[in-house]
Amino acid sequence: MAIKYNHGKDEYHNWLVTETNFDPEYLRKIETIFTLGNGYMGVRAATEEHYIGESRGCYIAGLFDEFPGEVTELANIPDWLNVEIILAGERFDLTQGKVLAYQRILNLKDGQLIRDVEWQSPKGKRSRLIFKRFVSLDNIHVAGMQIKIIPLNYSGKVEIQSGLNGQVTNSGVQHFIEGDKRVFSEGNMYITCQTQESNIIMALAVHHRFFLENKELELEKRFKTDRRQLFLTSEYSVEEENEFVVEKFVAIYTGRDSEFLNLQGDQLKKEVVDRALKDVTNAAQLGYDELFNRHRNCWHKLWNQMDIKIDGPDFDQLAIRFAQFHLYQMTPVHDSRLSVAAKGLSGEGYKGHVFWDTEIFILPFFIYTFPQIARNLLFYRYHTLNGARKKACESGYKGAMYAWESAITGEETTPKWGGLDLKTGEQIRIWCGEIEQHITCDVAYAIWHYLQVTNDYDFMFNYGAEIFMETARFWASRVEYNEERDQYEINDVIGPDEYSEHVNNNAYTNYMVKWHLNKAIEIANWLKKDKPEVWREISKKINISDDELKDWQMKAEKIYVSHDEESGLIEQFDGFMEKKEIDITPFKGKVGAIAQHLSWEEIKESQVLKQADVVMLLYLLGNQFTQKEKKVNYEFYEPKTLHDSSLSPSIHAILAADIGDIKQAYKYFERASRIDLGENPKSSDAGLHAASLGGIWQAVVNGFGGVRVIDGELNINPRLPEKWEMIKFPLTWAGKKYEVEVSKRHIKIKSLDPGSNSLKLKINGQQYLLGANSELGINF
Repeated sequence: MAIKYNHGKDEYHNWLVTETNFDPEYLRKIETIFTLGNGYMGVRAATEEHYIGESRGCYIAGLFDEFPGEVTELANIPDWLNVEIILAGERFDLTQGKVLAYQRILNLKDGQLIRDVEWQSPKGKRSRLIFKRFVSLDNIHVAGMQIKIIPLNYSGKVEIQSGLNGQVTNSGVQHFIEGDKRVFSEGNMYITCQTQESNIIMALAVHHRFFLENKELELEKRFKTDRRQLFLTSEYSVEEENEFVVEKFVAIYTGRDSEFLNLQGDQLKKEVVDRALKDVTNAAQLGYDELFNRHRNCWHKLWNQMDIKIDGPDFDQLAIRFAQFHLYQMTPVHDSRLSVAAKGLSGEGYKGHVFWDTEIFILPFFIYTFPQIARNLLFYRYHTLNGARKKACESGYKGAMYAWESAITGEETTPKWGGLDLKTGEQIRIWCGEIEQHITCDVAYAIWHYLQVTNDYDFMFNYGAEIFMETARFWASRVEYNEERDQYEINDVIGPDEYSEHVNNNAYTNYMVKWHLNKAIEIANWLKKDKPEVWREISKKINISDDELKDWQMKAEKIYVSHDEESGLIEQFDGFMEKKEIDITPFKGKVGAIAQHLSWEEIKESQVLKQADVVMLLYLLGNQFTQKEKKVNYEFYEPKTLHDSSLSPSIHAILAADIGDIKQAYKYFERASRIDLGENPKSSDAGLHAASLGGIWQAVVNGFGGVRVIDGELNINPRLPEKWEMIKFPLTWAGKKYEVEVSKRHIKIKSLDPGSNSLKLKINGQQYLLGANSELGINF
């Protein structure tokens, strides 16, 4: 795979990711990392023409469907990208003839994908083709594409076959029932379809325009229909070196879009179709260039708010922009009923489900950059609170227990069975949906993190506190009393390290539950004292009493947490030290390699970790542990960790920075940066690693930038890698915007809001006051 990271020049320096040659073996990887989206829709970067091995996909946030016998998944909607091109009787196909020049560019700054090809057909006819596309931020229901075709050594007929293809599947599963198809004289065409189980209606409308040498053509169109398909064919004779242009616009609406909440039946269907037709008509009237300019302006405005500048290796600068680009475009900023899937909107991996990835890995980027979007993402957990209550009840507990994987309702959507154990040949049971319960703590942690940074008390009073109390109630019913120890335990769980199943007293889970219960009590006491009317409403709504709070307090005090007083070592779970020690050197850096040599049972009985577990705990609750404890545990667990999860390297980068091992921290930052962008040809076939992208941002800002919240106060303790001279990043605190610049010799914090207040903060442990509308500079 030939990818260039230094292709951009001048204003596009460190903004372009470029594929420099076409190789069918890497189709899916490139389709993923060049995905375009706007939070409403995500479109994999499949080429306009079809190839064997491709994985075409367009996904609409929240459009789930459940095929009989399987869990609900994000449905792959009808394909609108396909355009087949016949040049003087020969189909444009890069696997035939010769590719004389080729590059495909993902432009992060503008949000555009460009493919520029010079192709010689098997009969020797040379053509240049330039493909452009974008998914609009200006109107999230619209996308556009443009194809320029220039015959270089011949004159002849150019034929275009284009339209809408609903004969797409999710790995063979067909989620849509055929609806209507219609063609209008003014050039619009549309199809409707409906999901099979969830009964969501959707409409896709398309409009084509054709140009020759900048003059619009009125071409004859022939139409062909088939089951869930509608295509047009047009052709035109083009002279040598003349430029023939096709513009294609699409507008997509679904019946679950927020603007249609009060509609149903025929009225809903009519509105969905009408809106799609209206938007595609407007898009076509504006034309590709104007529509794209509006979209590009939206991206430039966003970059002015979120761009991080690194004075260091070009790849590092590109990597953080790549992460931010995808984090934003995969997030459904338009709808608080939705959250971010583990693969965003870039593929079918994990079926479009939401995990703890959102709260722990992705949310911090938004908390510190776009807090209103962070608020929307937390609303998803409020909207799905009844699903969490249902899961707790069905599991025999009280309160609310969040699903390990969730979709729309918050009910559990984790499959029960996974792939084959390559050694035994048996299917592997997936227990996460039943016993990986720490996600309930993670949601509470995210709410508290958000509150400390934003001071959004309205969210806490009206939504967050209720979530906190109901989830704390779950844990109080979940813990088990050990009479011999006179302590409460949490048995039969999976912690973040999913190589260890059915363990007792997982350290991450127990420490987080203890924190969760204590924080819930703290919030209750705070509300009772300062906001009694809020507390009365909450306690009445969920029937919570002072006696119940006392029970929580007693249990929190007695929850067992592992900690060796002499060494500071935290045992990952009961009995971990008795597990078999194995040499994992042959498997390090090779994701999944250990499963080729050991059975699942052998892995579970060994001191080998899939990902950060205790290390993750030391990051999230870092102010509870000393530097010595962090160092001891990092050095003990790091050699035992395979990083077979993409969630792991960035967390190790942050903790390594915390303990002063900057060389190791940078090594893990580089590793995280290359999970999607790197040379591994298959690493991203199923979609982007959304949590890792969020982790990359955290490694830069929270790790090397040293930004933390301790007791509600901003702390900055920067530690730059040797290769970085400076980083500059935006920071939003208590609703006000700041700019932080860190070098090896100084730190500067500048207020960007005219109406800002003074800000108390600590830098390297020393207290400072940043005056209103001012700048604070400190030399080291």
